[in-house]
Amino acid sequence: MGSRWTASTRAMAVTTLLLLAPAAVSSAVPAEKPEIHARLVVGWTAPAGAKTTLSVELTLGPHWHVNSHTPAETFLIPTDLALTTSAGTLSAVRYPPQVERRFAFSDKPLRVYEGSARFEADLELPAAADGSVTITGVLSYQACNDQQCFAPARIPLEATIRIVARAKN
Repeated sequence: MGSRWTASTRAMAVTTLLLLAPAAVSSAVPAEKPEIHARLVVGWTAPAGAKTTLSVELTLGPHWHVNSHTPAETFLIPTDLALTTSAGTLSAVRYPPQVERRFAFSDKPLRVYEGSARFEADLELPAAADGSVTITGVLSYQACNDQQCFAPARIPLEATIRIVARAKN
């Protein structure tokens, strides 16, 4: 025995499918992706034997934050900047001031960076430096919003400084 679909039964079935379809699609949509950008800022040129400041500018989109380099809880993943140079000596990274914020998921305030943050380090070039110096690095962080945290991520960084002759007095 086959079942017979009347026009009203077919219309009801189609309406039900159309009403349920958005729920099925919305549950399959991935979470919003963090809006996080970083860039290494250096002077294009520097004289041999000079000291110059490098900076990494971190920009976070609205409603995003990353833990500071000294998070409030030991289980939180810190933001970390590691830099290397092909010549010269780099100072320790100077981290920006952190902000304390309360979030619905935490009983105590967390130390975070939000909006924009600037990390700095000094590069002392050798007196005999010639050609160019390459600076490479990695900014490691974990991006979060008020509802969720994403897997830890890394942004690779690279810049080149051309060595110029020191000005004569």
